[in-house]
Amino acid sequence: MITIERPVFFVGMGRSGTTLLVAVVCAHRDLGWFSQHFARMPGFPAVTLLSRLADLDPGFRRSVARHGETSSPLERVRVAPAEAYSIWERCCGEKFLYDFMLGTTATDRERHCVRTTVAKVLRYQGKPRFTSKITGPPRIEYLSSIFPDAIFVHVIRDGRAVVESLLRVPFWRDSYRFREPAWRGGLTDDDLAAWRRDGASPLALAGMQWEAVLRITRREARQFVPERYAEVHYEDFVRDPHRVIDEIFDLCGLSEDPRPHEFLDRRIELRDMNYRWRERLERREIETLDQLLADPLREFDYDADGRRGEDGAAVRRPFVGVRTP
Repeated sequence: MITIERPVFFVGMGRSGTTLLVAVVCAHRDLGWFSQHFARMPGFPAVTLLSRLADLDPGFRRSVARHGETSSPLERVRVAPAEAYSIWERCCGEKFLYDFMLGTTATDRERHCVRTTVAKVLRYQGKPRFTSKITGPPRIEYLSSIFPDAIFVHVIRDGRAVVESLLRVPFWRDSYRFREPAWRGGLTDDDLAAWRRDGASPLALAGMQWEAVLRITRREARQFVPERYAEVHYEDFVRDPHRVIDEIFDLCGLSEDPRPHEFLDRRIELRDMNYRWRERLERREIETLDQLLADPLREFDYDADGRRGEDGAAVRRPFVGVRTP
């Protein structure tokens, strides 16, 4: 079998800060990743040789543009990690894009395709470890059937901020996701029937899917990877990013490396954008989300205004030492 040691997967609902966090993490000297160039040409892994430019100088590494900001032509050419769903679809089929994949494990063909592709990327990039960002359904059981020693880092953000952001970005607002679930298998028929009875609002649907992603991520993590699962909050990252990055590297068994910190300081403008949901959502919308998401918001330590405590580790491992049923 192709040897790939302890890959690291960052999971979480879209618009939770995963792009920002992963961009910084991927500056570590030992981590290889799927680039946006490879995502455009999924049949040509040799294109990831371009990613070696990012090791020469942080200036070759693309910074993270905020929604609504326009990147320069030069910035778009610079190298960056990508979710690269075209690559996952090539190996795993369309189910990887549109399904929670609960109770699903990889076939021999799928496993071989993914592992071979990752091995080629690591060879072209000259890296010993692999990392990837995959948002929406966590797919923990499926990914663990491909990489039995994989580490999963769940990035969590206040659901009200996530919903407000989702309703504004084109990939959500201008698609079927405004009218029906983004993925199969996360919401039950009873969930959807209740949603339709209450008016079938896009805001409520987005909130229900945020809750489903968090709930299923924790359930799969506890069942399949309790010792290899951790959680980090967007709010903690923007408050103390260097601490969070170091704790993630420690979790993953990665050595200290100044380059992610240098990239963060030189190329990333870090601001907490959670204030926007309080300003942009109408009162009735906030009341709807407060009621709909009351339990998960409380479970993940968010108060009515979205504040969280500052005590303890920034990277938490809730299931270490917990027996699975």
